[in-house]
Amino acid sequence: REFGEAILRCLPPADWTPGPEDLIGREDCRGWLVCSVDPPGCKDIDDAVSCERLSNGNFRVGVHIADVTHFVHPDTAIDREAAER
Repeated sequence: REFGEAILRCLPPADWTPGPEDLIGREDCRGWLVCSVDPPGCKDIDDAVSCERLSNGNFRVGVHIADVTHFVHPDTAIDREAAER
C-alpha cells in the first residue's frame, strides 16, 4: 500500500544532505565506495558493503546498515506505520 500524506511529511526533503550536527558521533563515509546489497525492487534500501585494499595488501570489508532512528522518531506517523507493517 502507498504511504499517506502524514507519513510523507515525516520524511526529509529529497535534496537533504547531512549537516555537521548530523555527523556528531558518526563516521562520514560519503567518500567511500559503498554498494547496496538489497535485492532489486526493494523499498527499504538500507544494507550495504564496502571494500578497501589496505597498504599491507589486506582488505577491509565494511558492513553498513542505515540508522533509521535518525529519521523515524517515536510516536510519529511514520513510526506508527512501521510498527503496523
